Amino acid sequence: MNAQETWLNLGIGVLLGAIFLVDTRMALGYTPWLLYAIPLGLTYWTSQLYAPFIVAAGSTILMFVAYDLSPPLVPEYIGLTNRIFGAVMFWALGSLIVAYKLLALRLSRLAEQLRMELVERTQDLGRAVSALRAVEEQGSRAERNPPEISDQFKREVTDMLAT
Repeated sequence: MNAQETWLNLGIGVLLGAIFLVDTRMALGYTPWLLYAIPLGLTYWTSQLYAPFIVAAGSTILMFVAYDLSPPLVPEYIGLTNRIFGAVMFWALGSLIVAYKLLALRLSRLAEQLRMELVERTQDLGRAVSALRAVEEQGSRAERNPPEISDQFKREVTDMLAT
Protein backbone atom coordinates (compact mmCIF):
# COMPACT_ATOMS: atom_id res chain seq x y z
CA MET A 1 0.00 0.00 0.00
CA ASN A 2 1.46 3.32 -1.05
CA ALA A 3 1.24 6.67 0.70
CA GLN A 4 -1.57 7.92 -1.53
CA GLU A 5 -3.75 4.96 -0.65
CA THR A 6 -2.93 5.36 3.03
CA TRP A 7 -4.19 8.94 2.84
CA LEU A 8 -7.30 7.77 1.02
CA ASN A 9 -8.05 5.19 3.70
CA LEU A 10 -7.41 7.76 6.42
CA GLY A 11 -9.73 10.20 4.65
CA ILE A 12 -12.46 7.56 4.46
CA GLY A 13 -12.12 6.92 8.20
CA VAL A 14 -12.21 10.63 9.04
CA LEU A 15 -15.28 11.12 6.86
CA LEU A 16 -17.05 8.22 8.57
CA GLY A 17 -16.31 9.74 11.98
CA ALA A 18 -17.38 13.24 10.95
CA ILE A 19 -20.62 12.03 9.42
CA PHE A 20 -21.33 10.00 12.57
CA LEU A 21 -20.86 13.10 14.74
CA VAL A 22 -23.17 15.15 12.53
CA ASP A 23 -25.73 12.34 12.51
CA THR A 24 -25.80 12.09 16.31
CA ARG A 25 -26.33 15.86 16.67
CA MET A 26 -29.21 16.10 14.20
CA ALA A 27 -32.70 14.98 15.11
CA LEU A 28 -34.44 11.96 13.64
CA GLY A 29 -36.19 12.90 10.43
CA TYR A 30 -33.15 14.58 8.93
CA THR A 31 -30.96 12.43 6.74
CA PRO A 32 -27.31 13.30 7.25
CA TRP A 33 -26.64 9.55 7.19
CA LEU A 34 -26.98 9.74 3.39
CA LEU A 35 -23.51 11.29 3.45
CA TYR A 36 -22.10 7.83 4.24
CA ALA A 37 -22.40 7.24 0.49
CA ILE A 38 -19.39 9.55 -0.03
CA PRO A 39 -16.79 7.44 1.82
CA LEU A 40 -18.42 4.35 0.36
CA GLY A 41 -17.94 5.78 -3.12
CA LEU A 42 -14.31 6.61 -2.34
CA THR A 43 -13.60 2.89 -1.84
CA TYR A 44 -13.70 2.60 -5.62
CA TRP A 45 -10.12 3.92 -5.67
CA THR A 46 -8.70 1.59 -3.02
CA SER A 47 -6.75 -1.48 -4.01
CA GLN A 48 -8.54 -3.67 -1.48
CA LEU A 49 -11.21 -5.55 -3.40
CA TYR A 50 -13.71 -5.88 -0.56
CA ALA A 51 -13.20 -2.45 1.04
CA PRO A 52 -16.68 -1.34 -0.08
CA PHE A 53 -18.24 -4.11 2.03
CA ILE A 54 -16.19 -3.09 5.05
CA VAL A 55 -17.22 0.56 4.68
CA ALA A 56 -20.86 -0.45 4.05
CA ALA A 57 -20.82 -2.50 7.25
CA GLY A 58 -19.22 0.34 9.20
CA SER A 59 -21.69 2.86 7.77
CA THR A 60 -24.62 0.62 8.68
CA ILE A 61 -23.39 0.18 12.24
CA LEU A 62 -22.64 3.88 12.70
CA MET A 63 -25.99 4.83 11.22
CA PHE A 64 -27.96 2.64 13.65
CA VAL A 65 -25.86 3.71 16.65
CA ALA A 66 -26.55 7.33 15.69
CA TYR A 67 -30.25 6.42 15.45
CA ASP A 68 -30.21 5.58 19.16
CA LEU A 69 -28.24 8.72 20.04
CA SER A 70 -30.18 11.24 17.92
CA PRO A 71 -32.89 13.37 19.51
CA PRO A 72 -36.39 12.51 18.25
CA LEU A 73 -38.17 14.86 15.87
CA VAL A 74 -40.40 12.40 14.01
CA PRO A 75 -41.84 9.10 15.25
CA GLU A 76 -39.10 6.54 15.73
CA TYR A 77 -40.60 4.05 13.28
CA ILE A 78 -40.22 6.62 10.47
CA GLY A 79 -36.57 7.24 11.34
CA LEU A 80 -35.94 3.49 11.60
CA THR A 81 -37.62 2.80 8.25
CA ASN A 82 -35.55 5.51 6.57
CA ARG A 83 -32.36 4.06 7.99
CA ILE A 84 -33.26 0.55 6.93
CA PHE A 85 -33.67 1.83 3.38
CA GLY A 86 -30.33 3.60 3.78
CA ALA A 87 -28.62 0.38 4.90
CA VAL A 88 -30.01 -1.46 1.88
CA MET A 89 -28.71 1.35 -0.33
CA PHE A 90 -25.22 1.16 1.24
CA TRP A 91 -25.00 -2.58 0.69
CA ALA A 92 -26.30 -2.29 -2.87
CA LEU A 93 -23.77 0.45 -3.66
CA GLY A 94 -20.97 -1.57 -2.07
CA SER A 95 -21.99 -4.63 -4.08
CA LEU A 96 -21.98 -2.64 -7.31
CA ILE A 97 -18.50 -1.26 -6.60
CA VAL A 98 -17.13 -4.74 -5.81
CA ALA A 99 -18.79 -6.18 -8.93
CA TYR A 100 -17.23 -3.44 -11.04
CA LYS A 101 -13.81 -4.05 -9.50
CA LEU A 102 -14.13 -7.80 -10.19
CA LEU A 103 -15.10 -7.13 -13.80
CA ALA A 104 -12.18 -4.72 -14.24
CA LEU A 105 -9.81 -7.31 -12.79
CA ARG A 106 -11.17 -9.99 -15.11
CA LEU A 107 -10.89 -7.65 -18.08
CA SER A 108 -7.25 -6.87 -17.31
CA ARG A 109 -6.47 -10.59 -17.04
CA LEU A 110 -8.19 -11.30 -20.35
CA ALA A 111 -6.34 -8.42 -22.00
CA GLU A 112 -3.04 -9.87 -20.76
CA GLN A 113 -3.97 -13.32 -22.10
CA LEU A 114 -4.88 -11.77 -25.43
CA ARG A 115 -1.57 -9.92 -25.54
CA MET A 116 0.33 -13.15 -24.88
CA GLU A 117 -1.72 -14.97 -27.53
CA LEU A 118 -0.94 -12.20 -30.02
CA VAL A 119 2.79 -12.51 -29.30
CA GLU A 120 2.62 -16.28 -29.86
CA ARG A 121 0.67 -15.94 -33.11
CA THR A 122 3.08 -13.28 -34.37
CA GLN A 123 5.99 -15.62 -33.69
CA ASP A 124 4.17 -18.44 -35.52
CA LEU A 125 3.57 -16.15 -38.47
CA GLY A 126 7.25 -15.18 -38.50
CA ARG A 127 8.26 -18.84 -38.59
CA ALA A 128 5.82 -19.52 -41.44
CA VAL A 129 7.17 -16.58 -43.47
CA SER A 130 10.73 -17.80 -42.88
CA ALA A 131 9.79 -21.29 -44.05
CA LEU A 132 8.12 -19.91 -47.17
CA ARG A 133 11.16 -17.76 -47.97
CA ALA A 134 13.44 -20.78 -47.59
CA VAL A 135 11.26 -22.80 -49.92
CA GLU A 136 11.16 -19.93 -52.41
CA GLU A 137 14.95 -19.70 -52.38
CA GLN A 138 15.26 -23.43 -52.95
CA GLY A 139 12.69 -23.24 -55.72
CA SER A 140 14.62 -20.56 -57.56
CA ARG A 141 17.81 -22.64 -57.30
CA ALA A 142 16.32 -25.89 -58.48
CA GLU A 143 13.60 -25.08 -60.98
CA ARG A 144 14.37 -28.26 -62.85
CA ASN A 145 13.04 -30.61 -60.17
CA PRO A 146 9.51 -29.45 -59.09
CA PRO A 147 8.46 -32.70 -57.30
CA GLU A 148 11.43 -32.40 -54.96
CA ILE A 149 10.58 -28.77 -54.17
CA SER A 150 6.98 -29.73 -53.50
CA ASP A 151 8.09 -32.46 -51.09
CA GLN A 152 10.50 -30.08 -49.36
CA PHE A 153 7.73 -27.47 -49.08
CA LYS A 154 5.35 -30.03 -47.58
CA ARG A 155 7.95 -31.13 -45.02
CA GLU A 156 8.78 -27.58 -43.95
CA VAL A 157 5.13 -26.54 -43.67
CA THR A 158 4.34 -29.74 -41.73
CA ASP A 159 7.30 -29.14 -39.42
CA MET A 160 6.25 -25.52 -38.89
CA LEU A 161 2.65 -26.48 -38.13
CA ALA A 162 3.77 -29.23 -35.79
CA THR A 163 5.71 -26.74 -33.70
